[in-house]
Amino acid sequence: MLEINNVSYVYPDGTKALDQLTLTIQSGKKIAILGNNGAGKSSLFLHFNGLLQPTEGEIRFQGQPLSYKRKALKELRRQVGIVFQHPDAQLFSPTVLEDVMYGPLQLGYSKQEAEQVALAILDATGLLELKHKPPHFLSVGQKKRVAIAGVAVMNPKLLILDEPTAGLDPLYAKKMMAFVSDLQQEGQTIVLSTHDINLAYEWADEIVILYNGSLQAFGSPADLFMQKELLEACHLEQPWIIEVFSAWQAAHPDQRIPIPTTKEELLKIIQRLSNKSLK
Repeated sequence: MLEINNVSYVYPDGTKALDQLTLTIQSGKKIAILGNNGAGKSSLFLHFNGLLQPTEGEIRFQGQPLSYKRKALKELRRQVGIVFQHPDAQLFSPTVLEDVMYGPLQLGYSKQEAEQVALAILDATGLLELKHKPPHFLSVGQKKRVAIAGVAVMNPKLLILDEPTAGLDPLYAKKMMAFVSDLQQEGQTIVLSTHDINLAYEWADEIVILYNGSLQAFGSPADLFMQKELLEACHLEQPWIIEVFSAWQAAHPDQRIPIPTTKEELLKIIQRLSNKSLK
């Protein structure tokens, strides 16, 4: 889907945001990019759909080098959708419905077709009752959901989400991640950044760790989150599930059980072993 080859980027003020970064993103994956503030996550995302052009290196989308000509960028942005961390940057229509209809209209949909797909995506994201509200009257969390709906409605092949659950309460954060997972099940590739280590561990197929603009690690959540020295060096912590399970396993070295991914899996393991000990 996407190849980043030895990419560096330096902002006009001399700040080096990315440093010789090489990364390959496979189609159909759910990928979480982690890193402390200033690690380069947002700068990397802006390269994915051509909003920034590398100072050095090359980016390929579906095997072809990115072209930064206007027509090529327009086509790229039809296939690579990005939802910014701060939703006000991409909400500008008088109502929520009109905002979500904007993308389909730009793709050539009739007004009726655009309204139909917009209403469907608003329903899927729990926003239907807000369809006639002006976006600037919404809460931060509601704005975030509208911004995600406005990009997801165009059905991009690659969906980029910068801190998608920031500003959402726990219920809607869970609902939004379920919605994003459904998109991936339908064939989209999803890449997101997050400071929520526990969300990344439970949700992602693969984890990318950045630090000071360079790639520190890329692999499965279970492998990377067991590397405490790596996490500490990158100012990250272990997910609570791994901490609890590791402490339990240290006290029961004779029990060899795969590391659970979710709270539900951990509770089932504890219940199963408790039942055995009572027999």
